[in-house]
Amino acid sequence: MKTQNQTAPVSAVMPAYNAAPFIREAIESVFAQTVAPAEFFVVDDGSTDDSARIAESMGVRVISQANAGLPGARNRCVREALQPWVAFIDDDDAWMPEKIERQMEIVSQNPEVGLVSCDFTIFDEQGTIVRSGLEKYRKDYDLQPKRRCRGGVVIDQLDERFESAHYFLLPTYVMIRRDLLRAVGMFDETIESAEDFDCFMRVIAGTPFAIAEKNLVRRREHANNASSRLVNNSLQCLAVTYKVIEHPELYPPATVALCKRWLPSNLRHAAARQLSIGNRGEARKLLRESVKLELSTRTLLALSASITPAVIGKNLMSARYFVSKRFGI
Repeated sequence: MKTQNQTAPVSAVMPAYNAAPFIREAIESVFAQTVAPAEFFVVDDGSTDDSARIAESMGVRVISQANAGLPGARNRCVREALQPWVAFIDDDDAWMPEKIERQMEIVSQNPEVGLVSCDFTIFDEQGTIVRSGLEKYRKDYDLQPKRRCRGGVVIDQLDERFESAHYFLLPTYVMIRRDLLRAVGMFDETIESAEDFDCFMRVIAGTPFAIAEKNLVRRREHANNASSRLVNNSLQCLAVTYKVIEHPELYPPATVALCKRWLPSNLRHAAARQLSIGNRGEARKLLRESVKLELSTRTLLALSASITPAVIGKNLMSARYFVSKRFGI
């Protein structure tokens, strides 16, 4: 039951862009918090639909700006925030009512923590895709050294065995100290996607982080959200991978090790996306870089697809996906 007049020193912030179909539900989930954030506002990033009007009609303060992209909108949120903690919510997701309360309980008991995430559910128009992130990624989560606290765990240093840690570092899940965000330079506005991974990994390089072991977020997947732009996203993920490897001093050692491990497959994935849009020359370039690092059946099949006639290439790519799914090689 909601505690009257109880607030937390948290700025709830929502970057929004053409979010009219979902923004009302997202806003309602912030208003439904058992412990309310001390402030809540929306940064409308040049929307051409009714996003800003809907938010204002619900009593939310709206800050409008020319379109700057998601990293730029998130940075504007951080610059405008007045509270020591910032909690992001994407315009198409929803918080569970106890999100702020449970995360504040953890950081109140563990003042060394600079970022706290949580368990989550993923859903789409057909229903639930992931019932629990902790269940889905339990295997390597259990390998991560951690210490228990009331309501969750504290991780003092990321371990590379927790390979799925980045799935818990999405903005909608995260509450983070504003001063730490500013100290690491906030979100890199030269990156169009995976900027959250880049930013939050820089933050946890210098501070313990926590995970509330309760489902506190419902994340929506749909055709128009940022994660669906596969071709560009694959190139952006590759760019972030290279950035981590080239600047290891900014990131946890485990993140650097993971990016080195991921690089051959990230090159291959980016190449496959280039092949899907007919950009065979760029695909060959990426695949040759991947082969230099790691020789694999999937990479060789993809490379063969990039140098053969289109019909044969399509069959080779189908074989690549079959080999990957059937044998995991």
